[in-house]
Amino acid sequence: MRTVNRILTVAAALSLAALTGCATQEGAPSAAPPATSSSAPSADGSASAGEAVVTIRGFAYEVPASVKPGAMVTVTNADSAPHTLTAKDKGGFDVEIPGGATASFRAPDVPGEYGIICSFHPQMTGTLVVK
Repeated sequence: MRTVNRILTVAAALSLAALTGCATQEGAPSAAPPATSSSAPSADGSASAGEAVVTIRGFAYEVPASVKPGAMVTVTNADSAPHTLTAKDKGGFDVEIPGGATASFRAPDVPGEYGIICSFHPQMTGTLVVK
């Protein structure tokens, strides 16, 4: 009789664990909002509607061809490690993005090329073009 009770207890615990895992996955908020047409690049590769998206993947920046001055820039970190998107010299932006998270900042108002670097991983560099 005790063996039957143990088996039923283990079976019930496993069932509950499986249900809890499924409910968490279905009900969990996504790390980044779904992409909208307002953040999609235009035919010339620049961001439209004053918004832009930078993705960090594989310890590298994926930046649009250009962003508009003063545009909101959303940075999505697809890596598990935390990163930053920091202006090297000028620009005044420095945003930290935990692994799997999304953050945003306002692009500089002055057109130009802004060198970017990850302060955690100095080998990660790129250029944000504002025009």
